[in-house]
Amino acid sequence: MPEAAAETGEASRGRTRVDRRRETTPQRLRDAARIVFERDGFHNARLSDISAEAKVGSGTLYNYYRSKHDLLHALMRDASADLRAIAPTHVSSQQDPVHRIEEVNRVYVEAFRRNAHVLQAVYQARDEDERLKAQWAEVADHFQSRATRAIAGWQETGAAYGDLDPRHTAHALTLMVERVVMAWSYEGVEYDAETLIDTINKIWIRSLGLNAGAGPRRE
Repeated sequence: MPEAAAETGEASRGRTRVDRRRETTPQRLRDAARIVFERDGFHNARLSDISAEAKVGSGTLYNYYRSKHDLLHALMRDASADLRAIAPTHVSSQQDPVHRIEEVNRVYVEAFRRNAHVLQAVYQARDEDERLKAQWAEVADHFQSRATRAIAGWQETGAAYGDLDPRHTAHALTLMVERVVMAWSYEGVEYDAETLIDTINKIWIRSLGLNAGAGPRRE
């Protein structure tokens, strides 16, 4: 009996080691894909390069991901969670809108920069894969819909210009931020981080007619 128990314990420990490897392998492959996509771009990246970077065999990679698009889909899922975590699903109409804009724009820019090369790869590949296109659209809608509701709320309190269409204004402002951060992140345009964030905030605040600490805006 003691020998049988020892064998059972050893087998259990062996299975645990295997299970742990199985749990960590997908993350290793995603980390490797980030490196290869950043270095080579999506279209020039090869699965063999990703498996080599992760130090696993090609067969192991195929156990988890069948294509570069599958890997990028998983990476975009992680990036989307990071980006969407920065903005609560509600915006209180009582919260100072200027402070809220400054807070959200800063953390959005920082989150975008953390995930810039994944987002670049998705931008390159999204027209080839409906899942990637849908993921990109979900992130955009997350910010645009919340900005739309925030602007409408600020208009109701008289804090923002009342003659702006909330949806069109939200789309214009969020797409402006997205595009300028894309140019900064991987198109070689050089910006000072603090100056850029300050400028983005001023554009939002002045476009909406907001004035921190002031009473309702008169039209």
